[in-house]
Amino acid sequence: MCLKIGAIMLMLLSLNAMAVPTDDISSMLRQQEQAWNQGDIEGYMSGYWQDDKLRFVSNGTVRYGWQTTLDAYRKNYPDKAAMGQLNFKIEEIKMLSNYAALVVGHWQLKRIKDAPAGMFTLLVERIDDQWVITHDHSSD
Repeated sequence: MCLKIGAIMLMLLSLNAMAVPTDDISSMLRQQEQAWNQGDIEGYMSGYWQDDKLRFVSNGTVRYGWQTTLDAYRKNYPDKAAMGQLNFKIEEIKMLSNYAALVVGHWQLKRIKDAPAGMFTLLVERIDDQWVITHDHSSD
């Protein structure tokens, strides 16, 4: 009896030690938020899949590629004042498999002159042992 209880306890402890994918995804998004708020666009972009197949949909435009997305961010947010302070509010992280999740949330920028806000839907995938955004659809 004691052996069975000990085995069950060991199994439960090992499950707690395993990383929960939603926690890893939330952590990646918090790191993006922090990088943005420090004026570090390249750090922010580390949450995106560094590949030509990355897809970014916004303002009626579809962009492909990590570099294209980085260039658009640099153009639209040339300095820290333009970047403002970013805040994400995650509504849901739905695991689609062990290697893919759908994330729905809100974004808001607080700047001196305005406070644009909107929503996003992200496809986040585990590639090369790292969670990265492979598809981003953001709207105002």
